[in-house]
Amino acid sequence: MSKFEKLIQKILNGKNVSHDEVENVLLHLGFQLKIRGSHHNFRKPQYHRTLSIKRRSQLLPYQIEDLKEVLQDHGY
Repeated sequence: MSKFEKLIQKILNGKNVSHDEVENVLLHLGFQLKIRGSHHNFRKPQYHRTLSIKRRSQLLPYQIEDLKEVLQDHGY
């Protein structure tokens, strides 16, 4: 199992993940990053959602749920 797959499993299992780990996952999935102040906005052409994640040591519970939805939409 690759590092990326282990990270996906960590997210899907509801474990705490850092902002850097989430950023790596989203960039790997083809999202583009635009930074506005402390918010990091991730957009992907032809994808219906934009994720806004504030830079923190750990993600908030609603952000993890949003990330899980994105992963499910991408087949994980």
